Amino acid sequence: MYKKIVVALDGSEPSAHALQHAAKLAKVMNSEKITILHVTKDLPLQEPIFNIDLDQLFAKEDQEVLAPAIQFLSESGIEYETHTFHGDPANVIVEYATEHDYDVIVMGNTGKGIIKEALLGSISHRVAHAAQCPVIIVN
Repeated sequence: MYKKIVVALDGSEPSAHALQHAAKLAKVMNSEKITILHVTKDLPLQEPIFNIDLDQLFAKEDQEVLAPAIQFLSESGIEYETHTFHGDPANVIVEYATEHDYDVIVMGNTGKGIIKEALLGSISHRVAHAAQCPVIIVN
């Protein structure tokens, strides 16, 4: 039923729970693989920032978010792949899942920072309404 599972990770506790849930689901459903997506929101910079390497900062964040997930899935023996993107997280997640014909999206109910979520709008809410496949939202 769920042969291809995509998991959205942002480094928050709910997204770690989403990964754990996806791993259990993958084992029960005998899934082909889990794909982890980490999407960094683009920074709305009007002027260049001197002496700051944004690519290096993004790469460091990607590593910090993905390393525990990679270790967990490797130890679980589950096939996986990882992808990092920059852009609007909800749009990127939905577009990726649609373009690559995923069966289900698994994600946490809130991202990093409740205030940030409240001001920016819930990414999980937007994904749930826009996705063309089932979305499992985990606490």
